[in-house]
Amino acid sequence: MTPPDSAVIHWVLPGRPWQRRRLAARRLGVAVAAISAVLALSACTVGQRAPDASGGRVQTSQGKPRLGPDAKPGPGQAGQQTRGPAAFCATRPAVGVTAALSRALGASLRAEVVPFGVSADGRTAYVSTWAPGYSGVAALSLASGALHPIRRFRRPATDQADGAWGGRWLVWDETYSLQSLDDFTVFGWDAATGRLMRLGRSLRSPAGIPWPSPWHAPAVSGDQAAWAQGYGLGGVVEIRLADLRTGRVIVIRKGHVQAPFFDGSLVVWPESDSPGSSTTLRAYDPASGRLVPLPPVLRAVRGTDFVATDGTKTAYLSPDLTRLYYSPAPDLAAKVVLRLPPGVDFAYLEIGPGTLAWTTTQATYLASTRTGGYARVTPQYGFAVTGPGPAVLISDAPTSKSAHPILALHVLDGSAPGWPGCAGRTGRPG
Repeated sequence: MTPPDSAVIHWVLPGRPWQRRRLAARRLGVAVAAISAVLALSACTVGQRAPDASGGRVQTSQGKPRLGPDAKPGPGQAGQQTRGPAAFCATRPAVGVTAALSRALGASLRAEVVPFGVSADGRTAYVSTWAPGYSGVAALSLASGALHPIRRFRRPATDQADGAWGGRWLVWDETYSLQSLDDFTVFGWDAATGRLMRLGRSLRSPAGIPWPSPWHAPAVSGDQAAWAQGYGLGGVVEIRLADLRTGRVIVIRKGHVQAPFFDGSLVVWPESDSPGSSTTLRAYDPASGRLVPLPPVLRAVRGTDFVATDGTKTAYLSPDLTRLYYSPAPDLAAKVVLRLPPGVDFAYLEIGPGTLAWTTTQATYLASTRTGGYARVTPQYGFAVTGPGPAVLISDAPTSKSAHPILALHVLDGSAPGWPGCAGRTGRPG
C-alpha cells in the first residue's frame, strides 16, 4: 500500500470502529478471522481506504419522523468543569451502568442495527438497519423500539450508511459497493421538517472511477455539515462545507488534507504542509469565511486525526495510538491521561457531556471526565456513540459471522452518579 502525503496512523479493522466505525463493526461479522492480516497494514495512512462494505441511493420515503430538534450545547455552559482528572484509571462502573449493559434493546436482537447518532433527550437513536420489511436509514425509538424510516436502501445487499447527528440535522454518506467506499452520496435530513436533501457526490476521474477519499463520516454542528472527498491524483482531498438551511455547499480547502471535525463553530482538519510531513491542524471560521488561529489546546496536535471535542473538552490520540491526551478547557494544554500496555492500540474516540469513550484492539471503554474512572463496556471490540446529551449507545461486536449480524445495543446514562475517582488507583484496560 503506497502511503499518500498525510499523517501516518494505524489501521486495525476487526473490532476497531475507527473512522467509518459502524461500517468496520459491521464488517467484523464476516471478517473476524482476518485480524492478523489487517494488523499487518498498520503502517498505512489516513488518506487511503481499505476495501470494505457500504452503499445507498436516494429514495424519499413517506411518513418521515418529525421529531423535535435538540438544543445544541455550546462552550461555557453552566455546570461544565474547568479542570479535569490528572489521569484516568480502571475502576468499577458507575451505578446503573452494569445493569444497563445486562439489557439490550429488543430491536437490536431481531435485526442488524448500526447506530451513528443519539438525541439529546436520549429517546431516539439514528441508525442504519437491515430489518424485515425495511433496510435503510431510520430513527429508532429507544423506548418502544419503533422504527421511523428516513431513507430506504435501494440495494440492501450492498448499500450502507454512516453519519452524524447534530441536534436537528442528520447527515450521512451512502456508499454502493462491498469492495470500496469511494463511490458515495452525502445526504442531510431535517428532523424538524422531515426534509431530505442531497448535499453532494463523490468525484470521478476522467476514466469514470471515483477518486479515493478519506474514510470518515461527515461532521455536523448546528446548521452546518462538513466532509472530505478526493478530487485528483496523489491523494489530494477537498473539504466541503454545507449550509443545511439552504443546501449551499462550498469548498473551503484543497490539498493534502484529511476529514474535518467541528470545534464549537470552527471547522478543523489535519493537513500536511509538504509531501511526507506529519499533519498539523487548521481551522476555518464559517462566519468570516477565513482561516483562523486554532484554540490553544489544538495547537500541539500532530500526526493524528483522532480528535474528539465538544467545544470545551478535548481528547486526542498519539500518532502511534498508544496514548490518550485530555484537556477540560480550550485554553489548557492536553496531558497524557492513559497509556496502553504493549500490544494494544487505541482504535476510536468519542466524547459526550461528562463522558469519554474509546475502543482499543481489545474492547470498548467508557470513562467519566469528572473523576477519570473508566470501565470496560463490551466483552470485546464493539463501539460507542455519544451525543449532545448524557445518553451513550454501546454496540457489542457480533457473536457470529453473517452478512447482517446481530449487534446487541445497550443504552447507558453517561451522567449516572457513582463513578469512583482515581486517587491512589492505577490500572490498565482490562
